[in-house]
Amino acid sequence: MTTDTPTSTTTDKPRLSFWQIWNMSFGFLGIQYGFGLQQANMSPIYRYLGADEASIPGLWLAGPLTGLLLQPIIGAISDRSWSPIWGRRKPFILAGAVLGSIALVFMPNSPYIWMAAGLMWMLDAGLNSAMEPFRAFVGDMLNNKQRPTGFAVQSFMVGFGQTLANLMPYILPLLGISMVLSEGQLANGIPNSVRYPFYVGAAAILISVLWTLRTTKEYPPVNDSYKVPHVFTAEEKKSISFWHIALSLGAAILAFFFAVRVGGFQAGLLWGGGVLAGSYLFLMLPVFKEILASLSAMPTVMKQLWWVKFFTWYGLPLMWQYLSLATAKYAFDAPDAVSNKAGFEAGTKWGGLCFAMFSISCAVISIFIPRIAKAIGSARATHALFLTIGAMGFFLTLTSNDKMIYLIGMSIIGLAWGSIMSMPYLMLASAVPKERMGVYMGIFNGFICVPQFIGMITVPLYYKSLLGDDPRNALVTAGVCLLLAAGACFLVKENNANNETTMPIGAGGN
Repeated sequence: MTTDTPTSTTTDKPRLSFWQIWNMSFGFLGIQYGFGLQQANMSPIYRYLGADEASIPGLWLAGPLTGLLLQPIIGAISDRSWSPIWGRRKPFILAGAVLGSIALVFMPNSPYIWMAAGLMWMLDAGLNSAMEPFRAFVGDMLNNKQRPTGFAVQSFMVGFGQTLANLMPYILPLLGISMVLSEGQLANGIPNSVRYPFYVGAAAILISVLWTLRTTKEYPPVNDSYKVPHVFTAEEKKSISFWHIALSLGAAILAFFFAVRVGGFQAGLLWGGGVLAGSYLFLMLPVFKEILASLSAMPTVMKQLWWVKFFTWYGLPLMWQYLSLATAKYAFDAPDAVSNKAGFEAGTKWGGLCFAMFSISCAVISIFIPRIAKAIGSARATHALFLTIGAMGFFLTLTSNDKMIYLIGMSIIGLAWGSIMSMPYLMLASAVPKERMGVYMGIFNGFICVPQFIGMITVPLYYKSLLGDDPRNALVTAGVCLLLAAGACFLVKENNANNETTMPIGAGGN
């Protein structure tokens, strides 16, 4: 075996050039463009279509649920797949990109809330299907010393892709494309300032992903062991049974409380029972056996990162759900799209600009995070620092109604976002068995989905009472969650392997 044709399980993978790392991550830019459009525009779209503000978290249910289901499945299947032509991860990236692009084309043309919500499910299914293989790419293709660079480049792509998505309402008029709502659209129609960026996003996803597929060749497996079905031990079978029951019950309980809130106790019993039976049968599929067995065999670092991810991702969705609504309400005196439609559109556009600054901060800090982490000498301390900085950005929004406060606050929060997109994956990567990189990255991304799902059920319960029906208070809640996540970072026990992975971050990575 020569170094020209290394395998996906080779201990010493060859050092890739910076542009090889760039090319393998370039498709991630398009995927994050799609996420940026969704994050900045879905709440305004729901409001344009007449949704109640308190119901918005429930309408965002698609993201965490599709991510929770799809990413571990795709990770497990891709770990055991290989094509000499297509590779291991690339077929899933392409399929997700196509599905997400179709959803982006139809999303801003939704005449009804239910249609927009359904297309959001489709969009999330596509983007999540493509995102998990990109995370596994870094573990598959890079050696330990270059993994920090790989995750930093992906973090840069997150910031840059989302920046383009949020700046499109300002860029397209410069190209002569009208952003004005046409005469033929309904009074509650979605404006062109939202519509056209979605069309651009569909093209961006396909073009960037095709570039990665064209320029990146995956390493072949060292042997045919990936084809051999795993023989589960008695202990693993016991673990599978435990998680099978536990996850089915957990899904049923969440469905029960969600249905009670929407339709009453009887609806809760109906949905809870249905989800219990459906989950139990669904988890009997063969692909889930390996996923469920992997849950008990999780690396210690992965278990310790749970609370960091939980608090982070319970709070962050509040930013995407309520930032644009807060800017419209306080900076433009437009609490909804009916009483002051011009102000609401201006406010949501300003919210998009705030998200652009958030993404620019992410892209810029991604360049420096490796050197900062090297100087601090601890991945967990670095991440805790950036989470604390992000919390300060959320608290800043309470200090004034001036629109610039939101712009400055989101610029500060973007610094934390750069760390969120890289440091937890860096802490995990060296602890995960190489042959199970896909399934564990999928489960780890499930750590993102579960707290979002819990938040979407619980936030509406206290939004009007505890948060005073105020989108700005939701942002403050997100800040509190980031502080809790920063504290949880110190529950993670760093070992020598992790420190060895962290130290060379600033070495250049070319």
